[in-house]
Amino acid sequence: MRKFSLYKAISVFAVVFIFGCASDDLLDINIDPNNPTAVPAANLVTQGEYSLYNTLHSRAYNAEMSMLMVQHWAQNEYAEESRYNLNANTFDGTWTSFYASVINELAVAKRLINENPDIAGSTKTNQIAIIDILIADAYHSLTDGWGAIPYSQAINPEFPNPQYDSQADVYDGILSSLDAALSSLDVSGISFVGGDIIFGGDVAAWKRLGASIMMRAAMRISDVDAATASEYFNKGVSYGPILSNDQNALLVFDADPNLANPLYIDNAINNRDDFAVTDVLITTLQDKNDPRLEAYAGLTNSGEYKGMPYGLTDAEAFALKSTTSRPATDVRAATAPHVIFDYAEVAFLMAEAVERGIITGDAADWYAQGVTASLAYWGYADQAADYIAANAYDAANWKQSIGEQKWLAFYMNGPQAWAEWRRLDYPQLSVPAAAVNSVIPVRLPYPISEDTRNGSSLSEVTSNINDLNTKLWWDVN
Repeated sequence: MRKFSLYKAISVFAVVFIFGCASDDLLDINIDPNNPTAVPAANLVTQGEYSLYNTLHSRAYNAEMSMLMVQHWAQNEYAEESRYNLNANTFDGTWTSFYASVINELAVAKRLINENPDIAGSTKTNQIAIIDILIADAYHSLTDGWGAIPYSQAINPEFPNPQYDSQADVYDGILSSLDAALSSLDVSGISFVGGDIIFGGDVAAWKRLGASIMMRAAMRISDVDAATASEYFNKGVSYGPILSNDQNALLVFDADPNLANPLYIDNAINNRDDFAVTDVLITTLQDKNDPRLEAYAGLTNSGEYKGMPYGLTDAEAFALKSTTSRPATDVRAATAPHVIFDYAEVAFLMAEAVERGIITGDAADWYAQGVTASLAYWGYADQAADYIAANAYDAANWKQSIGEQKWLAFYMNGPQAWAEWRRLDYPQLSVPAAAVNSVIPVRLPYPISEDTRNGSSLSEVTSNINDLNTKLWWDVN
């Protein structure tokens, strides 16, 4: 895969943002160079891409929420979130980032491209389609965290208090938008010659990613709308998803500390050491003789892998801090990527689609391809055959086989691990004794800023903004 300089792209964005709209006449005192009136669309795309996947990989939503909910990590001090002590203040910044730093930036970029007469033909069409894929992915992340969200009236100055759309309507919009974008892409043409820090403007790569996102979204609603799920899953297959690890979609963070992996910043720069790998994950890996153990967890000072019991009180967790395994060093390296979508997930989706009768094929073979792809991504391709033989696919309990392997493969991608755990209900996880909530949270609390600024619309969909227990529309089991 080609690598693109995140540092260079963001740096160019900053320079253009500050100076890009200054008049050629430097004596024009009516122009404030620190408040530009225009920014090139490509730079807004850079910002939108970076903000989206940085948010999904962040301490707030990834490490301190979703990876905790699926019990990949535990907190070894300040363990409130491990005990489900969450409220309307917890994710205010995450919500704002999705809308202001991702969707709004991309919407403005789309408008500028549409209005630019110097961009014509398939180039303009491809640029718009790529932006629509990114916007769809952002809304997909939002709705799978909160359920009903502002969608049809969002980012529209005509609606200062946008209504909340049901999750069913949001999914209809996401799938329709992806379909329109994918059908318009011209893989023989060009798109962005700068600004795209994911694929460098490679249209074929964007088509594969968009098709894969469509398959993910379609499968997520398969228990509540089987007909729509089947229709769009098959469309995603026909558009051509990711079919090898070489085609994986990654945001590779930069070595520059300002643009590094946010979990590297949290650990190495901010000197935070709040997370340990759980005993749930380590025991599962050991029981399966899974070689990914050494890639996922670090050795303790005594030279062993020892997981932290999940959901302890602050005092209990801190007492075990010095004797339990931290995450492996490499997963929190500065340039460790965020996996947007990989072949392992595509293969597991295909296995499930066979079991649901959406497509024909061999579910066990797709399962094996998914396991092999994940092991190869982490550096253990040579052990895949033996591992699969020892952890064979069980067609009679396919949700368990696929769900457990997805849970393992999604390590470091908490938002997707949490979503698929809620949908497939595997692995079976327990509520810790010290928890302040009766169940593992299945949704995010709405942010306090929405209750303050858009309370009349929010009150139409919930009477309790701190609700953690009401399942999302697609989570019926």
